[in-house]
Amino acid sequence: MPSELDRAYLRGGLGSAPPPAEAGEHPLVVLVVAYRNPVDLRACLESVALHLPGIRTLIWDNSGPDWPGIAELHAAFPDVEWYTDGTNRGFAAGVNRLAALAPEADLLLLNPDALLLGDLAVTRVALRSPGVAAAAPRIQDSALSASDGRDWDVAHRRRGTVRALTSYAGYAARLRGTPLSDLYGEAPGEVEGYLTGACLAIQRDAWEALGPFDEEFFLYGEESDWQWRARRAGWRLVLTDDAGVEHAGHGTVADDAKAGRRSTDLLRANIALNLEHDRGVRAADTYLAGTALLDRLQRSTRRAKATARRTAKPAIVITTNRLVYGGAERQHALLAAELDRRGYPVTIACMQRLGPIVAEIPHSVRVVRQPWWAPVLDPVSGPQILISATTNTETGFASLWRAGSKDRRWLVAAHSWFGPNGTTFSAPLARAMRRADGFVGLAPGHWDVGPQFQDLGKPVFTAPNGIVSATELDSVPPSRPARAAGRPPHLVMLSRIVEWKNPQLLVEALAGIDAPWELSIFGDGPDRERLEPLTPPAARDRVHWRGWVQGPDAGLADADLLCVPSRDEAFPLVILEAMARGVPVVASATGAVPEMLAHGEAGRLVEDVTVDGWRAAMTDLLAHPEAWPALGDRGFERMRANYSIEAMADGYEAAFAGVLR
Repeated sequence: MPSELDRAYLRGGLGSAPPPAEAGEHPLVVLVVAYRNPVDLRACLESVALHLPGIRTLIWDNSGPDWPGIAELHAAFPDVEWYTDGTNRGFAAGVNRLAALAPEADLLLLNPDALLLGDLAVTRVALRSPGVAAAAPRIQDSALSASDGRDWDVAHRRRGTVRALTSYAGYAARLRGTPLSDLYGEAPGEVEGYLTGACLAIQRDAWEALGPFDEEFFLYGEESDWQWRARRAGWRLVLTDDAGVEHAGHGTVADDAKAGRRSTDLLRANIALNLEHDRGVRAADTYLAGTALLDRLQRSTRRAKATARRTAKPAIVITTNRLVYGGAERQHALLAAELDRRGYPVTIACMQRLGPIVAEIPHSVRVVRQPWWAPVLDPVSGPQILISATTNTETGFASLWRAGSKDRRWLVAAHSWFGPNGTTFSAPLARAMRRADGFVGLAPGHWDVGPQFQDLGKPVFTAPNGIVSATELDSVPPSRPARAAGRPPHLVMLSRIVEWKNPQLLVEALAGIDAPWELSIFGDGPDRERLEPLTPPAARDRVHWRGWVQGPDAGLADADLLCVPSRDEAFPLVILEAMARGVPVVASATGAVPEMLAHGEAGRLVEDVTVDGWRAAMTDLLAHPEAWPALGDRGFERMRANYSIEAMADGYEAAFAGVLR
């Protein structure tokens, strides 16, 4: 996971310096973030070559590998610099990476469906004016008629909830110049709100002072958020008299209805995120609730509701707070994609924010942000099932949603293990969850130990987590690297570094063992700074705190044995990651871990989660490393038989059938 420094950088938290008295002069570079649609991109690059000859042009391509027509553009524009990592990282991330490749230049952000009509001389001069962070030319939007738009509508007044709702309802142009609209009645010079990013010039000194785009936006809203930060720090935004850009306005997904719907949902969510940054979460949630109400009131939506298609399978709603990188959130995304593949209409409803995992979810799965107190989603005819976790926000959303129709059912799926002693949930939360139609556990007995739920009176189902498809497991058998002769066994811990994960316990246990071993601890977290110095001096040459790594491959690629010493786990996905690679596992016997490891047949269990207990287990394991490959093979077979993505979806389908009966 990113460090606190990374997160502050991406949010602009490291840069809020006021503008200098005079702007420095920098060369200009053109930055384009492409996503498919090579026809529009070709026209864009031709306009750049015509009107800005000799200007360095960089493209970050989010199209994915081998998208038709992109390779031909590489050949047609040999002087353009092309960059990609083969995935869709979103617009903000693409701009940030390109900007880092031209550290001494001013930036001209250009949409791939925009055409330059001139050399933008006035806009480029404006960037050299004192205190100017960004400038934009007037834009001819070919998607709007003369009565709908003006060529200065690239400039927007400061947006609040009312103005955002006016725009969403389609009345911004009709009410331009009034307090209800974010559009100016006449062309402004200096802009109080933001300039849209179809063609946006950014001054390098401002970029360095304020930091890059916030990558949480993924697509839409990142440029207005950056300009809000600029205005707050005292920088200026200007609209110039250049009439030098034509914008097609249909975007890069005009021919893909599902991708277009995802774009619309991202735009709505990111307007809310802008409002949250500027005016607080209440303003954001009010906007989201208001847009949902507008969708119900407007005529086209009423007609859609009247003709809502009844499918053979129930519509599925999966709730989460955010789609950030975490075990539960990853399972939401994988489950949604598999249920979608099986023909279920699936919506993921985020209570608080979206997040980076949205990039990994197929466009056929709807992803929306909606406040917990306004559980209004697209109208669906026929049965619907909502899957929630056990948080307050998700339970509130589910309770209100469930009460909205007799065709709705609610499943509570826990992602944490319940302690056998003490109160697992607050009394109000427990009472609310008892209204659910059923409960889903990660392993047999999951819900049996929750003291607040001793009298459920509802069916309990089991659906284990899964991380890899059965097809992939069948086609790619595990392959362990051969251990070099004389090299000590390489032990690995891959975890967020917090005290209850017990890295210090593992280190202390190993420090008392004379047998050869080497330990790598991958991960970062709030307790690392305190726990790492506790490594005993005698073990410091054998214990390596590696820090955060991108994904499990880096941590497990050279592992001989995965160690999971936590004192409290529900269903640690890192165990599945190791099993899928044939890496043997030793783990504390907590939560679902005994079931995952077949009660010791598919991995080593440590019942006594103390230094002495782990030292005894590791002493025995290190005395017989020749047995580890067979243990890894049994783990792989256990994984393939019980913990594929398909097995997870099978469990949920059984729960669907149970609550619909």
